[in-house]
Amino acid sequence: MKYSENAVKKLLQAEELSLEDQIKVNILNFIRTIHLNRQDFIQSSYDSKFFGELPMTFQKKEGQVMGLITAKVNGEVRKFVFNDQGYDALEDILTLFDEI
Repeated sequence: MKYSENAVKKLLQAEELSLEDQIKVNILNFIRTIHLNRQDFIQSSYDSKFFGELPMTFQKKEGQVMGLITAKVNGEVRKFVFNDQGYDALEDILTLFDEI
């Protein structure tokens, strides 16, 4: 999903969020923080943890162009890749290799 300030604001204004929308909000809010802090994404490193109903970790080493998000949803582990422009489910990216 591509990052957009409007998408974040729209999700934050929703009265009830589905589980998938809650995941989106958490990830897009993290990306939003990168933008608000005017961080150089590639030169930055991240090792952040969110606790609560949807525990998530955001990891990226300095110099890498993509980071890894690990989310625990109802006992299931989901992984996403992200950068300062958006994110995708790792599973979706890996299916591209199967098509080659």
